[in-house]
Amino acid sequence: MTAEASPRIEATRRAGRARVITLARIKLPTWNGALSELTAELREDAGLSDGAFRTLFPTDRDLLRAVDDELLEEIAQRVRAAAERFDPAQHTDEELPHALAVALADARPLDWSSLNIRLRVRLLAASTGAHSEEVLASERAFLPTMLEAFELLLSRIHHRFTWSPALGVRVVILTYERSFESWIMSGRNEQSFAESSYIKHTLPELLLGMSAPTRQG
Repeated sequence: MTAEASPRIEATRRAGRARVITLARIKLPTWNGALSELTAELREDAGLSDGAFRTLFPTDRDLLRAVDDELLEEIAQRVRAAAERFDPAQHTDEELPHALAVALADARPLDWSSLNIRLRVRLLAASTGAHSEEVLASERAFLPTMLEAFELLLSRIHHRFTWSPALGVRVVILTYERSFESWIMSGRNEQSFAESSYIKHTLPELLLGMSAPTRQG
């Protein structure tokens, strides 16, 4: 194999993985079958042999982890974008936590499709005998990126974590997911989630409760 061939092979592999992950994200929100059936259908849709598919995803769990990894990366990017756009000068100190929570909701770190995908990924992982620790391991891999985004978010209200940052991030993500799901299941519009009690009260209190000011006055 020439030196030039190796980058081309790796680029082809990345493109193949990306295509399968995209197909999986399309199917997962409404998927009710077994994980083995999902991978078989994805393999067929992508036009891959079983051997070629397994060079991309050695196990079915690897596919689930890849999908969840991509979603977690998107969440981190949207949290960072919300923090970067937020202008604390437009709010009083008392308004800052609520205003930041609204900015985060408006950035839509989760939408109904991505929430459904994460729920399906967890169910399918559990159906293969994966323990909760294994599911969490995937999320831990993205903690540095997620922590950086949330630390920037807190810095916009002049706060820093006093809780374990990993615990703080996990609590925000889980409570956000559950509240967002309840909001949608009650028949509300996902784009109006900023009007929810979670965004108005719970999230601002969480942000203040897990952090402390970095400045006086």
